[in-house]
Amino acid sequence: MIRRPVSEVTPVPDVHDQTLRHEDVVERLREFLVDRVIKDPGAEVDARTPLLEWGILTSLSISELIAYIRSDFGLFVPPEAVFGANFKDLGAISALVVSLQADPAARV
Repeated sequence: MIRRPVSEVTPVPDVHDQTLRHEDVVERLREFLVDRVIKDPGAEVDARTPLLEWGILTSLSISELIAYIRSDFGLFVPPEAVFGANFKDLGAISALVVSLQADPAARV
């Protein structure tokens, strides 16, 4: 068995140490929304689609989205962050996720 010096061992990256890119978060959220909320693979949703205004997001689907953020991104969305401006479109939700990633208290 060949052993490498400790300095050559590549550490396993911690999911919380990886910086989430806004565009990547938007895409992951879009996939969730299209698959689980809209349930139409052909739906055209982008970062600026007005999710609340068009009735795409409801209180129930926001709860599902918060659960998805917790399970997929490992982040807790505090109750004080759950208001219209943070969920108006995918861009706003992505900004919320990226900001939560910077807060150690939001990590689960």
